[in-house]
Amino acid sequence: MDSKTDYSNYKADSLLNDAYFLESEQHPTPESILFWEKLARGNKQLGKEIAIARDFLHMLRHIPKPYLPQQKVDALWQYISIQNHQEVQNKRKRLILYRTLAAACIIIFLVCGWCLQNIYQENRSMGSSDIVAVKKPEISTDQTLLILSEEKQIAIQGKESKLHYNQQGKLNVNSQTISQKADNKKKNEIYNQLIVPAGKRSSITFSDGTRIWLSASSRVVYPIEFMENKREIYVEGEAFLDVYHDKKRPFIVKTNRMDIQVLGTTFNVCAYEDESTQTVVLVTGKVEVKTNNDESKTLSPNNLLAYNDRKGISVHPVDVQEYIAWKDGFYQFKQEDLEVIAKKLGKYYGKTIIIDKRLTKITCSGKLDLKEELDDVLRTLIQTVPAQIIKSNGQIYINVKSK
Repeated sequence: MDSKTDYSNYKADSLLNDAYFLESEQHPTPESILFWEKLARGNKQLGKEIAIARDFLHMLRHIPKPYLPQQKVDALWQYISIQNHQEVQNKRKRLILYRTLAAACIIIFLVCGWCLQNIYQENRSMGSSDIVAVKKPEISTDQTLLILSEEKQIAIQGKESKLHYNQQGKLNVNSQTISQKADNKKKNEIYNQLIVPAGKRSSITFSDGTRIWLSASSRVVYPIEFMENKREIYVEGEAFLDVYHDKKRPFIVKTNRMDIQVLGTTFNVCAYEDESTQTVVLVTGKVEVKTNNDESKTLSPNNLLAYNDRKGISVHPVDVQEYIAWKDGFYQFKQEDLEVIAKKLGKYYGKTIIIDKRLTKITCSGKLDLKEELDDVLRTLIQTVPAQIIKSNGQIYINVKSK
């Protein structure tokens, strides 16, 4: 790795032509994993570009066999690896290498473009939903935003908001009626989306009685009206769901890496696009999780399922209250590293919190009120820790308290 490389303005295509990034994806090490995670945490836009590049490479690895034989996939990866090895041995050939890598990526794009066309045609014939394709608008706002299907945008005031659809499908936002026009024949093909910014929470009660709570920096896409044979939504970020039981219409929660199918249950899903691992915590009932790596697992209550593209699925028992307290406005933790707590608070409030290395492994237990401002929350947190809070250049530092 060239330590002088400035990745701050890299786009996905630049990453796909970067020798160190490709080597990190093909042969990850603890050092390379930490390197890219730190970059993604410190630069949200770069984090998105890294996610796009990884999704592209993941797609290459897991293209269905009818479209691209595994031996050809392996051959492409071997070709890239050989070029990376040549760079290490002979830095004078750097220009030639990058040209070669660029050509390799062009080949990959052409192959995957052909595969995607076939996959898209197959998915259409299978009646696949378009809900995943609904794009998040390029809007920067500190207010919760409801985007109706006709592109009408409603800014919702306050730290907490409630949306409620009655049985006739009429929408109330914080007790205010909102009108939405749509062709009755196409209601299940038209989507709304709710976008919750950092430091805020929201909830939606659907017309079938299902309720979803959205945490900070999260988004949900849903149809104006659910289909007759299934109920389907798309979640980005963190959400807690209490799904109304309907045996004839299973409820499906989609993320960019998983499908979670339920009949009637309560569970939490965490699927931020800039994080490599997505989780499902089951409180009651039963869910079946299917990943984009063709793995599947049925989850039982009081268990957490974690999915990572590299590591696959893992399951272990947890105290579910620690994972769902946020929906009531609290962050509950037990014997948690201070570094982990700071990371979660930073995610919730949309701030960068940097912990002094001497404090990272200090463990804490307790409950923090997320309805408070971040400064107040941090002051509460360090009451039992020998630390002080320092703000500098838009970042928050928790350092060892000076004597």
